[in-house]
Amino acid sequence: MPSNGGIIGIKNDPVTAVKVTSFTSSGTFVADPITTEAEILMVAGGAGGSACPNAGEQCGGGGGAGGVLFNSSTDRTPAGTAVAMPTSPVPVTIGGGGAGGGAHGPDPAEGRGGANGSDTVVVASGTTYTAVGGGRGGDNFGGGANNGQDGGSGGGGAGNAPGGDEAGSSTPSPAPQGSPGGEGSGTPGQQAGSGGGSMGTGRGPSVGPVGGGMGTVYDISGSDVTYAGGGGGGRDATPDAAGGAGGGGDGGSAGSPSVSGAGSAGTANTGGGGGGGGTQASPSGAPAAQVGASGGSGVVVISEPKGTWTAGGVWNTETLYDYKVNGDWG
Repeated sequence: MPSNGGIIGIKNDPVTAVKVTSFTSSGTFVADPITTEAEILMVAGGAGGSACPNAGEQCGGGGGAGGVLFNSSTDRTPAGTAVAMPTSPVPVTIGGGGAGGGAHGPDPAEGRGGANGSDTVVVASGTTYTAVGGGRGGDNFGGGANNGQDGGSGGGGAGNAPGGDEAGSSTPSPAPQGSPGGEGSGTPGQQAGSGGGSMGTGRGPSVGPVGGGMGTVYDISGSDVTYAGGGGGGRDATPDAAGGAGGGGDGGSAGSPSVSGAGSAGTANTGGGGGGGGTQASPSGAPAAQVGASGGSGVVVISEPKGTWTAGGVWNTETLYDYKVNGDWG
């Protein structure tokens, strides 16, 4: 005979299943009383791609993907074991994606750099878990700004930047949360480096219009989902450098007066990096500065192990009468 778990009302059959809770914005998680440990996937915000300056054949680097943690305060490895869950509320902070670089910096001839992604943070059972935001793509201001910046995954280096080839940055140490960004070209007509993804290094221009580093597939939500792909680097040619699998935005390519060379944004709640700005001819035929795109926001997915869940409910008088007559009221 069906049981309703001691609740007065319709006799609901208990269901044994995994309980999955996803956070796409900051909030508080409260575990079920029977839960003592759970699996946790954390993805930080992806970084913004940098802009192409108002000068020919220079392009903005792609943004690095947000860092990824799985059942660990240091590691993204899908094989990690579940973590302890307290009975007290667990604060969850979702990292936002970094803004894309604007068309002009202090000097109108220079593209503005994007912004790093923000961290995603969970505090459970006395342990703070921090997935690090992605590193922005390199711009063309000269000096260190040409390099992609550090982050969960590193940003791609600027293309045809002053001083020659510019490398993407490495990921934080010792936490293996992602991959380095790609190196930008020092040769006119080539692309900037693409942002790193959680499982793949961002590509440089030496092998053509290749794109952002690939992300990682997790099935914690009940189906396979890829997170944290790197943003593609901007190009002074076609086609676009594609964003990495896992929400990375495409880099902009050489457009025309009617076709933008702007980068594409990383996908929300994947931690994908934003694409860097490519070049575009203005109506006068001169190059025009093209913007980089924003990174995708992060996400937290918590999976409680299989347990017995019994749903209650609220019913009107007519429905209540029908249940009683049919012998289904407990």
